[in-house]
Amino acid sequence: MRARVNINDDLNREVKVQAARRGVSTANVIEDALRLALCPQQREDPPDFPVSARSGGVRPGVNFGDSDDLYQLIYGEDDRRAALLVGANAPKNPPT
Repeated sequence: MRARVNINDDLNREVKVQAARRGVSTANVIEDALRLALCPQQREDPPDFPVSARSGGVRPGVNFGDSDDLYQLIYGEDDRRAALLVGANAPKNPPT
C-alpha cells in the first residue's frame, strides 16, 4: 500500500541515515519503526544474550551462610578479620 505523509526534515534525515547504515530503503526503515511503535512486544530478532560454556550452579563447599568463607573465596584472604584491621581498627603504631 502506498501512503503519503509529511515528515519533519530532521526525522527524514535520520531515516535516510538509518537506511544507508542498514543497507535498506527508507520505506523499510519507516515500516520497521511503525511496527515497533504499534506492537513493541513483537520484535523480529530476539535480543542477544551472552552465553557461557560453564554449567553454572554453586561451587561445592561454598557456604553462603558464613560471610568469612565468602570473603575468603572472593578475595583470597585467610581471615576476614585481619583484612578489617585497616582503618579505625588498625594499630596506632604498626610494628616496623
